[in-house]
Amino acid sequence: MAVEQLNLKPGKWLVANCGKMPSESNCQLVILAPEDQKVDLIAAGVKHAVTKHGHEDNEELHRGLEGLLEVIEVS
Repeated sequence: MAVEQLNLKPGKWLVANCGKMPSESNCQLVILAPEDQKVDLIAAGVKHAVTKHGHEDNEELHRGLEGLLEVIEVS
């Protein structure tokens, strides 16, 4: 499937890419959300980090994930 087939609405999207973090499991999960759903994206990323990678759900994890988000423009 091509990205264009996802029918994403135009605008800024936030991307959390687990593959950019060192991991023994070589995780490649990518989560995207519209810019106005940043809180939901961080919550999903935190849940993944806790359940799949054993991280502790704390403010440091939330801030760290927020700092790793990338922005893409969909036209």
